[in-house]
Amino acid sequence: MKNYTFRFVVSVLLLLITSIGVFGQAPINIVSGIKGEVYDQFAHDIQNNTHVNLNIYETQGSRDNLNFLFSDSIQIAFVQYDVLKFIAKAKPEIEQNIKVFLPLYSEEVHLITLRTSGIESLKDLNGKRIGVGGLNSGTYVTCSIIQNVTNIKWKAINIDFNQSVTALLEDSLDAFFYVGAAPSSYLSSLKSSIAGKLKLVDVQNDKLEGLYGDKIIEKGQYSWNHDDVETIGVQSLLMVNVNNIDTTSARQIDVLYSDLSDNLKGIQWNKFSHPKWLQVDFGNMDNINWPVYNQKYVSYEMVVNIMAVIAAILSFIQIYFIINKLWKRKHERVVAESISISAMFISIFINGFFAVKNMGGGNLPQLSANIMWITASVISTIIGVGLYVASNRSLGFFRLLLRALNMERQEAGDLAKVFFKPSGAGKIIEILDRVAMVDNDLDNKERDFIQGFADDWGIDMNWDGVKKYVNEKESRFIELRSAMNSYLATSPPKEQASQLIDVISLLVNVDEVVTEEEDLMLAELTGLIMKYLGKGSEIDVFKVAVVPQNENQKTSIEELSKDLTKEFIAGSWVYISEAYYSERYAEIISAQYRALNVFSVVFKPNNMDDVENFVKEKNMLNEE
Repeated sequence: MKNYTFRFVVSVLLLLITSIGVFGQAPINIVSGIKGEVYDQFAHDIQNNTHVNLNIYETQGSRDNLNFLFSDSIQIAFVQYDVLKFIAKAKPEIEQNIKVFLPLYSEEVHLITLRTSGIESLKDLNGKRIGVGGLNSGTYVTCSIIQNVTNIKWKAINIDFNQSVTALLEDSLDAFFYVGAAPSSYLSSLKSSIAGKLKLVDVQNDKLEGLYGDKIIEKGQYSWNHDDVETIGVQSLLMVNVNNIDTTSARQIDVLYSDLSDNLKGIQWNKFSHPKWLQVDFGNMDNINWPVYNQKYVSYEMVVNIMAVIAAILSFIQIYFIINKLWKRKHERVVAESISISAMFISIFINGFFAVKNMGGGNLPQLSANIMWITASVISTIIGVGLYVASNRSLGFFRLLLRALNMERQEAGDLAKVFFKPSGAGKIIEILDRVAMVDNDLDNKERDFIQGFADDWGIDMNWDGVKKYVNEKESRFIELRSAMNSYLATSPPKEQASQLIDVISLLVNVDEVVTEEEDLMLAELTGLIMKYLGKGSEIDVFKVAVVPQNENQKTSIEELSKDLTKEFIAGSWVYISEAYYSERYAEIISAQYRALNVFSVVFKPNNMDDVENFVKEKNMLNEE
């Protein structure tokens, strides 16, 4: 009766939501699974990484999801592959409208009992009371298949997963199955007094080979599990009902796929995402014999992987030709001096960083390319310092390295001046002046560097005026940022703006000392330019949330800052700043508001939950 009531309530809600869709874009309805478990967590991870409006409904599991998918209100459902095949035996016609949207990961089959039960394998379940999940769960179907194939005669007891541990402790069960990705949120959160009584049992069996893949639940995935457990895996899928997809929802599902495909690596590396995302490969349809909703979704990933391998091979060929040319001429001074040692160090650093990242992400083609470029950069560095030039043979490597770097430092300013087009030259000089004075110290090398640009552009320098920037104190950061915004507002050529990043970096490093203030503003100014170049998505963004606690503070904030946007969050009006590109710069802005006794916090725009929690906390403090 409880299930029918639940279905009725969900159906009414879906009917209301569908009606609302007439007045706006109808959402995509997706059924997940047990609250807090992996299907439910995955559904919310998907919701947090797409522009598509998703309605998520919790269910009792995979079989329940298929029943909902057969209705006319659900577009997408999480489903176990074995459940899909099991239902298809009785209803083969479902292949006509139930299609694979995307493959996900392999779910582990958990067999849990008490440490004192004496159960060590599947064979020991004969004659035992075994919890096999609710009738509408995927666990129930998997257990039925295992029992039929192995012919082990246990007494099947239908019981929901979240009630099984209690039943085990009360001696109503001898063991129970659960099919779900490890680690399970529920099993991980058990009190130590309860978890210490439990153990996982091996599930692998010769009769199950070929039907299910082998899996390992590693020790430590659950704090109470001290040994690797040999079990089997069930493929999980995102399925769609094409009968429930009209033209509008089809476009939304295309957007959903694009969002997930483009951001898969980001989801996998996000510490808030479920760790099972690391096993997701949208192009992996191995051992899945079922029609797909859109073949390009699963074939696209395969093509990308093939192209990655081809790119790695081409990188090897490219590197070979580059190094071959240099190696044959390594004795020539002009060849050695044509190689930028700084560029080679940057290449080693960048490729080293990505090599570590690709090593963790399992991207072998890109990893091999990173290693090849690191090798090429090392060889180029050895040639570039002049180690093989006959007149340098009496000099050591490190002496040659220092000489090459010094020569490059002297040439770097000239190179920037040659390629740098002085559109808005006065504004550029002001930016350079303010960068030089941001640490309240004008070094002679900084002065000479700026003077070189001014001379080339016919600009008279007033160095006494530049030194007066020291009087701006804390506002010098804001004034420098404002100067950059003023320059970018003139719409300079993007090539020039890009080169300005290099010039500012050279200025910061010209005195061989990078102060904290210089490092802070270099990051912030680089972010502003990257945004202007249309590359803002490649860098971190920070904003400041200001939370007034009374009307006087609200009035003061509105009079003080016209650029803040006003949003209603967690029951309070919150003022949000423009985007900043250095967390430390954002902290300086936030500190200025806190100096006015106004609550303020720095946050990332994609972590609005942090702002909501902060507002709630401050509201509670205010009430106290």
